[in-house]
Amino acid sequence: MQKGAMLLNRLSEITKRDIYELFRDGYIVEDLFWTENVEYPYYGRLNEVEFLERLYDLENMESNDPRQENAKGDIIRHTIANDDYPYCWVFQDERFGLKSGTDDTFLKFICEIFHPLVRDEKKQWKTFFKRVNELIKEDGYELYVKEYISGREVYGYRLFGVDVVDKMEKEAIIDLIDEFKSGLIAKATNGDILEKDYKRFRDILMQVPELKIHIPSFIKSNHSAADFRNYMQAYNDHYIERRKLINTEMDNLVSFLDNSSDPFMQMQEYTKKEELGNGGFGTVHKFHNDCLDMDFAVKIYEPVFVSPEEQSEGEKRFFREAKMLFSLNSPYIARIYDAGRTDGKPYIRMEYIKGYTIDDLRYKEGNMEFGRSAIAITHILAGLKNAHEHGVIHRDLRPSNVLYSENDKKFKIIDFGVSAFLDSDNYTKLTKTGEHIAGGAFIDPLLQQNPKMRDIRSDIYSVGAIWYYMLCGRAPSGSDMREYLEKANAKLKANEIDIIMKCLSSDIDKRYASCDELLPIVRKFVTYRF
Repeated sequence: MQKGAMLLNRLSEITKRDIYELFRDGYIVEDLFWTENVEYPYYGRLNEVEFLERLYDLENMESNDPRQENAKGDIIRHTIANDDYPYCWVFQDERFGLKSGTDDTFLKFICEIFHPLVRDEKKQWKTFFKRVNELIKEDGYELYVKEYISGREVYGYRLFGVDVVDKMEKEAIIDLIDEFKSGLIAKATNGDILEKDYKRFRDILMQVPELKIHIPSFIKSNHSAADFRNYMQAYNDHYIERRKLINTEMDNLVSFLDNSSDPFMQMQEYTKKEELGNGGFGTVHKFHNDCLDMDFAVKIYEPVFVSPEEQSEGEKRFFREAKMLFSLNSPYIARIYDAGRTDGKPYIRMEYIKGYTIDDLRYKEGNMEFGRSAIAITHILAGLKNAHEHGVIHRDLRPSNVLYSENDKKFKIIDFGVSAFLDSDNYTKLTKTGEHIAGGAFIDPLLQQNPKMRDIRSDIYSVGAIWYYMLCGRAPSGSDMREYLEKANAKLKANEIDIIMKCLSSDIDKRYASCDELLPIVRKFVTYRF
């Protein structure tokens, strides 16, 4: 997967059409005595659904068939059951962004076709790879080997030629520096880098304005890979010292490039630390403020495989989450400090919570006693109570987004990314259109059936589901939920199980009406401290 999109619109409609027709029709091989049509399925050794699920969240994509609730059901029906979709239909289906989407979306799709887990080694994938590469080079791209898995090539894409540096985004230049560094280390330690690759990398880096004065002398003074090799041999006889020099100098280049555009890095009091998490939305990093001697979590929105329209709508939702969190004030909800853009990407700066999730707690302790688990539940309910009082429903509560703070000795709710407002004034077009709820065992089944439902009792269900999981190690499901809980945790009493089952009732009117109603009941059972 590419680390960063290079640019958006270099691939022509003609190139996309030619690649589509190559996979749809194959190509003709003619000999003196015979003619053969060679074909290769874009999904390789997989079926179409398996392949597309590697790139897209089919269960949360809309269906073109009104009889199916999502794209996955739609595709299964029309490619397997009925088999009435035309061959290579995906290239023309606007949902997948291949016909009119960004170059990044199209090229990542092509790279996935040739991934070792996808491609069929028994068929002519190498010939198709070569033909695709020839086509995209006309528009200034090429596929290249970016890594190996079990000795087999994994491909990425990059700009082709040295006249495009002014169009390259920062992430693309960083990728190039990393690749060049690997080649330099190989050449300096009895390996090799192709002469054409050395010259290409060198020429591009020498054109980057921010890096010109920082280019290492072993690159600046050596115009060929052979010259570079001689330079390193004269520098030091030991491979380890050569590696150390190359790693240090090339990593410094990345730092100079990062610092030139990242507002957090420009502010000297901030030091970027480790990545805390990532997902479809982007990444979360830890930053340390040296003046305050305090850590922060910075959530950066940079989704993959989205159209420009989806990017715009996603950013609106991202900042809406920030505004929503900023309005809440509870010791049981992760605090937000500010929001903005860094390097053009939306971010939210939040409280950094040192601790562990309920998932981690369950893994460490196993099936918990009711009184001990009740502590976490009271904290979750207290946080939800504050949110509900401000007209906000979480709607995606699960063990992984409840963290125990070792400093504050409290459980805190994080990630309000798919939350909804209760009142009609805040229930804007943004929350009404294009709305999806990801499936999950901790989400109210009624909410999954009707994503537009606005009812705080959907959060009550999730509280019950988390509680159930803490007590027996699995999420509630099936018709034997009560029986399973009784057998899995024999210490539980009937009245304790009754509380959880009321939270999980399939009849929403039979659940607890609010956190206000449930909190005092749970508090009576708290017998431990964390």
